Amino acid sequence: RQRQMCIRDSLLPEATRNFEYIIKKMKHFIIAIILFFGISSMHIYSAETATVEIPDMEKIENAVRDSRSPYYYPDLMKKYLGNDTTMTLQDFRHLYLGYASQEDYNPYRTVEIPERIEKLYAQTVHTESECDSLIKYARIALSDIPFDLRQINFLIYGLRQKGETEEANLWEYRLKGIIQAILSTGDGKAPETAWFVIYPADEYNIVNRQGFTATEFTFVEPYFDYISIEKNPLKIEGFYFNVKKLLKEYNRKFYER
Repeated sequence: RQRQMCIRDSLLPEATRNFEYIIKKMKHFIIAIILFFGISSMHIYSAETATVEIPDMEKIENAVRDSRSPYYYPDLMKKYLGNDTTMTLQDFRHLYLGYASQEDYNPYRTVEIPERIEKLYAQTVHTESECDSLIKYARIALSDIPFDLRQINFLIYGLRQKGETEEANLWEYRLKGIIQAILSTGDGKAPETAWFVIYPADEYNIVNRQGFTATEFTFVEPYFDYISIEKNPLKIEGFYFNVKKLLKEYNRKFYER
């Protein structure tokens, strides 16, 4: 545990930079998305949120590695990237959480964002050529980090702005499935029922998409992130996220070597 804590502490500056980037660089773009899609779309499809089931990460890992399993990872990814819209909640849970068991997984991997793209994130209105740039960069980022929720949002936004409704709907279906998969892992109200995430940035996306604004990040022993939020009518102070698998895989691949 001490070694795990040291790793997390050493990575806090990076988590803080992610937090500041999302809040400062993306604030106006989040507003633009709300205006474009309508405020109801920002609330995680609450009417369709599945019953909570705390995941057994060992079982998920075994399932996605078993070629005889219906959740064998190469098959799941093929369905996800295809035009398949019949994936179940369990499919999406194994797809998202199971990605942390893949050898190319790195929870702190980042894709360099060109300055010209950063400037687009700060705008609330975009030309067709600017939407092309958002779409192009989103595709590049997603080819490296397939479940980057921010980039999926940008891709949907750009496609809808250009009138490419069919593909936008497909990506929105994928995004909905990933979000539901995360929300089905808990309720975020306490460490025991924390939401499971495989990327730190997902914590802020989950908070933002529910209509709240994150204000502070805190690490809670032994393996939880706590995101404080601004005052709100529901009087919710913050949410817990389980990052046990995230830390375990990072330690195994990059620290213990």
